[in-house]
Amino acid sequence: MKQYFKVGLKVERDVEDSKGRLKTKVVREEYLVDAVTPTEAEAKINKHLEGSMETFEVTTITLTKILEVV
Repeated sequence: MKQYFKVGLKVERDVEDSKGRLKTKVVREEYLVDAVTPTEAEAKINKHLEGSMETFEVTTITLTKILEVV
């Protein structure tokens, strides 16, 4: 049976403000991951985002009650 985990991340992004200065903004993102264990879900997120220019941190991994993605 498939299991889906909701993986929450904190992502640091450099954004330009109205005066043209770069600021680091922290945003939260969520991903739905098909995995057997929370460890596998985290590994899949790390692989998916490797090579990204943004700094990210996994903050939560929660097993969902989703039965199927159609």
